[in-house]
Amino acid sequence: MHLRPALAVPAVLAVLITGGLSGGVTAASAPARPSDPPAKVSSSTAQARAALAEARAVLSGRQRGDATMALRDLWLSRPALTGADRAAADRLLARPDDETPGPWQTQCTADNCYHWLTSGPDAATPDYVAQVIATVDGVHDTYVAAGYRAPKADGTAGGNAKTDIYLEDVHDDGLYGYCTSDAPNPPASGPYDQWAYCVLDNDFVGFPRSPLESLQVTAAHEYFHAVQFAYDFFEDRWLMEATATWAEDELFPDVNDNLQYLPESPLAKPGQPLDTFNDAGAQYGTWIFFRFLTEQLDAAEGGMPTLVRDIWRRADGSAAGPDDYSLQAVSRVLSQAGVSLPEAFSMFSTANRAPALWYQEGAANKYPSVGPATTVRLSNAKRSGAASGRLPHLTSATARFMPGSGLSAKSWKLKVSVDLADKATGPAAVVTVYRKTGLPQVLPLTLSSSGAGARTVPFGSSAVKYVEVTLVNASARYKCWSGGDFTCQGSSLDDGRPVAVRVKAVR
Repeated sequence: MHLRPALAVPAVLAVLITGGLSGGVTAASAPARPSDPPAKVSSSTAQARAALAEARAVLSGRQRGDATMALRDLWLSRPALTGADRAAADRLLARPDDETPGPWQTQCTADNCYHWLTSGPDAATPDYVAQVIATVDGVHDTYVAAGYRAPKADGTAGGNAKTDIYLEDVHDDGLYGYCTSDAPNPPASGPYDQWAYCVLDNDFVGFPRSPLESLQVTAAHEYFHAVQFAYDFFEDRWLMEATATWAEDELFPDVNDNLQYLPESPLAKPGQPLDTFNDAGAQYGTWIFFRFLTEQLDAAEGGMPTLVRDIWRRADGSAAGPDDYSLQAVSRVLSQAGVSLPEAFSMFSTANRAPALWYQEGAANKYPSVGPATTVRLSNAKRSGAASGRLPHLTSATARFMPGSGLSAKSWKLKVSVDLADKATGPAAVVTVYRKTGLPQVLPLTLSSSGAGARTVPFGSSAVKYVEVTLVNASARYKCWSGGDFTCQGSSLDDGRPVAVRVKAVR
């Protein structure tokens, strides 16, 4: 299998590995599923109060953050609150028509009900309401046609069982919109599928893009959260936000609002773990991982790639679902396509070295990239070089080696040797030869059980600009439910794994 440039249609998935450094392929199995903790959705009083404080700050505009996830976490921790704290949480989780005086007007379609104020500063105009109805109903129909589960019915909440969309001025709070739930809290053992209601801004005036464009991407993003909740309201936050941001670009590819998150993505920060969720918005930038995979694995239904849908089917926490956590679901869906998670992540990391070449919109949309972690110039007088370091989980780093004085003849080769962690932990490496003409040559290294590998590649400067050696820590092993910040509320078992590369120019 070979990584093909974006202009090749269809592209095929490569068995490649890439990878801060200072100056092949592992066929790791899917992450093992840990037993669910005794109280998977419970919180301590301190945790619950912290969730309440965050939700207050985010919804008031005092703190940058994700309103949907802040309210999700508040809802999950609500049972641990009492007295005034419980009452404050209930106000934040309440539907707008329970908290804001009317008059409210309602219009229902086949699948959704829309609620808006007809007077006052939060009022929505009839033309805008019609635009919202057409947009959100269209988003619903697209997701269902692509095989996604529709949002879960909410009984009589909001007046009937349909999904409720409220229009309210949230722009002054720094928000586009959000979704949350007011369903009864589930038992610790699940099931974890829940209904949702959503709030969208009442006019989208004053946003960076046009009101229609802002409405479109917000509807695609937030309604995808409502769909996610119908699978697993408790799923890992990074997966929820990354795939919802990915969905924006699938439904409205010309808006490109999600380009704003690429400076926080693995394209620009290869040393940041893929499953990071932080205030800087790393989780939004991770949409590019799913964009890359769905460009490579291009099976589709209803006009959308099937890969993300199948991941949510694996993450399904309803009574009938397998309830995989995020990276389990990703790994197993990739495995069904004949690709391991380390292979897919390494291919992704390799492509991120030259996004204009490997992504369909990489050149047109000026996807960012970063230089190598270290650059070493070799010469006839200095034929050897090395670089080493340690990598967090699900990150990569690259060393570049350039042919200098006395190394112009095509007969010069570069012997590359790597020394990585044990193969069971998911290390990998790839050598990429950037020629002066033509496409780069991407060559994976086969690793021993101890993580050692070697390969000799062309190096003469008459034909070669430089050679990059990209190293990866592709571990997806975690101590789950330990209160960590990453996948399955855990911490990686393999952060800080050593990586080293040595090279020598030979003839």
